[in-house]
Amino acid sequence: MDELTLLARALPDAPPPSAEVVERARARLAAARQEPVRPRRSGRRGLVWAWTLGTAAATIAVVMAVVTLVSSLAPVPAPALVPAGGNESLLRLADEVAKLPDDRGAYWRRPLLNNGLTRVRAGDQTFNVLSSGRIDLWQPRDPRDPVQVERWDPFVRPATPADERAWRAAGAPATVQRVCPPGTRAADCVKLRLRSKPSGCLYTRAAEPGGVLGDRRLGELTLADLETLPADAVLLRERLRAYWKARESARARESFEEFLPRAAVLLELPVSPSVRAAALRLLAGLPTTKVRGSISDPLGRQGLEVTFVKSEGYSAEFGADDEVAERYTTILHPRTGTVLASHVATAAESTEGLAKGTVFHYQAWAPEAGWTDERPERPRGCRLSDQPIP
Repeated sequence: MDELTLLARALPDAPPPSAEVVERARARLAAARQEPVRPRRSGRRGLVWAWTLGTAAATIAVVMAVVTLVSSLAPVPAPALVPAGGNESLLRLADEVAKLPDDRGAYWRRPLLNNGLTRVRAGDQTFNVLSSGRIDLWQPRDPRDPVQVERWDPFVRPATPADERAWRAAGAPATVQRVCPPGTRAADCVKLRLRSKPSGCLYTRAAEPGGVLGDRRLGELTLADLETLPADAVLLRERLRAYWKARESARARESFEEFLPRAAVLLELPVSPSVRAAALRLLAGLPTTKVRGSISDPLGRQGLEVTFVKSEGYSAEFGADDEVAERYTTILHPRTGTVLASHVATAAESTEGLAKGTVFHYQAWAPEAGWTDERPERPRGCRLSDQPIP
């Protein structure tokens, strides 16, 4: 099974991509932004998101650069009561976002962090490991400047102090065996090598013809296109309709109403605060949007937990259990309305090694994300590649 198929299976928030999108994603190093790999079951939907880190192992997630950012995947604190008015909280947030100044800079930087838990065995000990890695995008405002993407090799380590104790009790082996559901092919139930930090990285650096963004979830847009987006929810809805009409293969697969929740993509793109506010107002009025309340994201940042599409009714493999119920949410910054973490997968039930309420896969933007005048330099220890980063 290839990385793009694994990624598509890992993302339940949208319908599967067309063959054209898949081929484009394979050709683009910027098509990296997603989720730990987990075998999926019936009823799941998937989408290859741009700027998502593809994984080579069918067993684990990748990403997260700095160990200090890798918090253990402990149960997420229970969300506070949903504010009175439900989605009204998004409207209030939109009012505040619209007042923010419009940031400017030479580069829009989006460091993507992914984390995932895997159940493993070493000797007579069974415990969890955390797989981590990072992909860092530098998108220039000037389309003549190069786009730079860095991909740090994934690393795997015991997930918590208790897991580390179990690993040491097993003799601190360099490799561990993944625990798999009965009937899993031996080729899919691989051994994992433990590392405390990334062992290396690749990077690419090249100008993008026409300045088209790597994220094509709404179409082939440039930063200039984003600057022309209307700051009115009604007009923005009609602009999205134009994008939907331009996607012939998508129109055959989904209605405009099914496409509309993709307005949430704008909360991750370098749009002005006024456009982001319009997107929040549009999303607040959709029947698929549900505000759950305040919550801490997996990196400990306070945010607003929201779902924009169906988020429950899915299941994943974990350890020997091939049907662990899970739910997905998005966590927004409570002042800027930008995405802090997405595809946050929480266990909706307990199984061996995984307590109900535990976040066991997620994707997050590092704190340094945003506009900057700092220009990317050759990352130390990285090898320049002239091929798309897989």
